[in-house]
Amino acid sequence: MEDSNVKEDTRLKYRYLDLRRPDMQRKIIGRHKIVKVAHDYFDQNGFIEIETPDLIKSTPEGARDYLVPSRVFPGSFFALPQSPQLFKQLLMLSGFDRYMQIARCFRDEDLRADRQPEFTQIDLEMSFVDQDDVMAIGEGFMKRVYKEVLNIDIETPFRRMTWHEAMNRFGSDKPDLRFGMELIDLSDSLRNTEFKVFAGAWRAAVRSAAST
Repeated sequence: MEDSNVKEDTRLKYRYLDLRRPDMQRKIIGRHKIVKVAHDYFDQNGFIEIETPDLIKSTPEGARDYLVPSRVFPGSFFALPQSPQLFKQLLMLSGFDRYMQIARCFRDEDLRADRQPEFTQIDLEMSFVDQDDVMAIGEGFMKRVYKEVLNIDIETPFRRMTWHEAMNRFGSDKPDLRFGMELIDLSDSLRNTEFKVFAGAWRAAVRSAAST
């Protein structure tokens, strides 16, 4: 039976049956393969895999922490990590120049398409490198994943553009380059327009440019 014919609540209630479907098993096996590639690739590139604590002191991050009460210290709470940020910086100071971890992260925030309360990320940190070194490691990993998991060869280095170019051309710092929907500056053409909507937008843009 197709997924579209079954409500998500029903699929989750009978998850043990849902996971028997070949499509679901392919996805889980695919994730396993990606994690295996990550372990091998980063090990071969000099990274040390180190587990960092999951019960930590609450730290200021981009979202709220999940709090866990302590039985041993009544009235005190642990926080679940939003990321291993502080720990990996400590590791850099400790002489571990290349660290990686398949890290569990927790963020108490509203659901969005690209945000989940609980997720896993490939977390890494490098010392004594520049941005090109970091991007080269990431590109090499993606090339390896596509080849070993999907048997697809992708070209590296990837196309790069600056933040300013992306915002000026697409109005987004993560544009989808499959679609040629670039922004076009019509300021000169609309400079003397009498249409109030365009005229107001043009004046606002001029004020904004002048203030910066």
